[in-house]
Amino acid sequence: MEASTAVAPPPQRVCPNCARISYAAGPRCPYCTARFSSGRRVSPGMLAAAVAVVLVGVLVMFFIAGRILEHRVDDRIEEVNKDFDASLNRFREDVKKELDARIPATGAGTVPTPTPLPTDTPTPTTDTTPSPTATPSPTTTAEASPTETPTTEIRP
Repeated sequence: MEASTAVAPPPQRVCPNCARISYAAGPRCPYCTARFSSGRRVSPGMLAAAVAVVLVGVLVMFFIAGRILEHRVDDRIEEVNKDFDASLNRFREDVKKELDARIPATGAGTVPTPTPLPTDTPTPTTDTTPSPTATPSPTTTAEASPTETPTTEIRP
């Protein structure tokens, strides 16, 4: 096996001053002695500005994404509330129908109203002589007597 003793060729550079291509490895152009590096290096201020622009862009994206998410959540909440209200209304209607079905149509579930008793209206008499009247008879009133309530015996 042979060992390779080849050295890498020097880099090809273009002089920023005279625009000639040179293969010199030094920091200066061999033709006009100008520096190969141009004065366009990245300064810390430029780096900080680039970072600030990127961060502001990311913050704007997060803000827009947050607004979109908030609108979607609000729309979903509104939809769920509508569904819940509709379900609650259906439940109320079902309960009302069930209660109406339990009350018979004959009106047994209605509260009875008392009927007024007829009263005697006095008639004017044109006769001046008193007529004999019947003597009032004593009326008997019914008294309520307590009744015994049936009791059932509970056995195991």
